[in-house]
Amino acid sequence: MGNSRDDFTSATKELLANRVGRRCSNPACRKLTCGANTNPEKITNIGVAAHICAAAQGGPRYDASMTPEERKSFENGIWLCQSCSKLIDTDITRYPKELLQSWKQLAEQTAILEVETTSSTPAFEKDKELVQFYLECFDRPAFQDDIYQEGRMEDFDKAIEDTLIALNTGVLRTRDGSILKQADGKSSVQNSLWREKLYTITDMLTAIRRRLKIAKKENAYSTYGTGEDVAYCFYDRELAEWLNSTREEILKILSSICKEAGLRELHFRKHRYRW
Repeated sequence: MGNSRDDFTSATKELLANRVGRRCSNPACRKLTCGANTNPEKITNIGVAAHICAAAQGGPRYDASMTPEERKSFENGIWLCQSCSKLIDTDITRYPKELLQSWKQLAEQTAILEVETTSSTPAFEKDKELVQFYLECFDRPAFQDDIYQEGRMEDFDKAIEDTLIALNTGVLRTRDGSILKQADGKSSVQNSLWREKLYTITDMLTAIRRRLKIAKKENAYSTYGTGEDVAYCFYDRELAEWLNSTREEILKILSSICKEAGLRELHFRKHRYRW
């Protein structure tokens, strides 16, 4: 029985990987997918040339109108890490064709910007400029106000997502998707301690988004009030306190970097509420 999948050629896989600098194309990830192996004759690769529209009938986002050549073409592929490759196939409503195409385009644009960027600025000054950019990404109510002060949880989640993208790609966008500011992603920070702290921050931001997703499914919160006076009521006090304490800890980590760089610090604004 023959292979019914329209798989990519080796050349197409290489092209997909190289056009994004062998980094995952998910803007909330941007993980490097290739590196050295203990065996000097081998490399470690965790990258995947994933199909945007499935290679075979019944697969995620399968498009019956496409020809076999179109399915295995470069245009129908996206380079991802193994985790994100599995992620996009678990929820095709959340990860439609159009979103994956936008990821691919952004990843390619980011890769060429990284190649084009040259600077004679000393490493410390360059890192300081990047930290200043990241600081601006966090200078918003979503990271400074008590969770009960949030007007819409969807906007809160979007702010977290946009900040993750800014840290990973250096692209800060407005709510409508327009590029507000552009720098380099956190992987470009040369100070290894600062870089490690920034990676910790992105892990914490990702955890916040995961907890919010679970909370929404479990109806763990509701709103009360109207207009500008709308606020949130959490039935799970532990979750609300975790959201506040995690964001406060994120700002503490960021502030420790800022202190070393000689930049101003951000602080979490606490409020008193009755249960």
